Amino acid sequence: MTRPELVEISTREGARLAAQLADDADRHDRRLLHVQDLSTYFFTPGGAVHAVDEVSFDLDYGETLGLVGESGSGKTVTALSIARLVAEPPGRIVSGEVIFDGIDLLRLSREEMRLVRGRKIGFVFQDPMTSLNPTLTVGRQIGESARTHLGLSRAAAARHAADLLGTVGIPRARDRLGDYPHQFSGGMRQRVMIAIALACQPMLLIADEPTTALDVTIQAQIMELLRSLSREFRTAVILITHDLGLAAGMCQRVSVMYAGRIVESGVVDDIFERPRMPYTAALLDSRARLDIEPGGRLRTIEGLPPDLLDPAAECRFAPRCPHRRGICLEREPDMTPRPSAGDGHTARCWGTEPGGWIP
Repeated sequence: MTRPELVEISTREGARLAAQLADDADRHDRRLLHVQDLSTYFFTPGGAVHAVDEVSFDLDYGETLGLVGESGSGKTVTALSIARLVAEPPGRIVSGEVIFDGIDLLRLSREEMRLVRGRKIGFVFQDPMTSLNPTLTVGRQIGESARTHLGLSRAAAARHAADLLGTVGIPRARDRLGDYPHQFSGGMRQRVMIAIALACQPMLLIADEPTTALDVTIQAQIMELLRSLSREFRTAVILITHDLGLAAGMCQRVSVMYAGRIVESGVVDDIFERPRMPYTAALLDSRARLDIEPGGRLRTIEGLPPDLLDPAAECRFAPRCPHRRGICLEREPDMTPRPSAGDGHTARCWGTEPGGWIP
């Protein structure tokens, strides 16, 4: 049982929050996560960088959502904003709502947010070697969250850490508790990061490029691990990746990001079979495929993303889009439904609007 001093908060709102977080009653009449018009800027001497600009999406209990797009499209900053981990300064969440299990995370104080982060939201960072503390054993790092949020004793936390290491596939888990991060391989360090994120059985797991720099065999093992853990604990997952193949195999829904905005969203099969945003189609075309002739060149997306210091009023993909027309250079389209592509499929493109010129 949680020790009272671990959840004591000075404000009445904090006490209400602690009670609400402690009780996992039936909440399936609403979404686990509702993000509405989230905007995060980085303030530099040259101006404000619109890293995340009016991003909106929903996530159900136990669902896996993929955030895909090129590097710099805003995927990681979106995830950091949800977890309230954006460094301030220079970053700042300037507007929007992040409703998690009925609570607006953006209205919480730092102390109140600590009750949520780690306990209800787990985060698997992109590079485990720089995210793990090289001076602490992995057993201590895994057990720290359980001791803080669950009130476990040192011995109980050690047993819990050993169980988690075994769950994520580390051999001789109990014997490895006293080892340091540098004594693990890259794939095993990533498993340790997943164990830390799952220490309190969170309701939401954010996995930021969890297979970066891993060989394909280890990639497959890590993704299967996340898939099985999501099923076992009914944990919702936000998978951040630039690899559309990973998203296709892991996610139920996909949201495509470009230049700080979501430009297409829908069920994964609909996105892959009938993309309604030229950027999404270009990402799919740029994948390595078995049907490419030997010696053939991979397709590329010509041009560069726009300058987010001063985003233009036009469609942000228009300068790189082969289908652009005059209206694309005049103003940006809204995210609107594409019923012909699938239920709940939305896109930000003039050409695929009803009556548009892209078939």
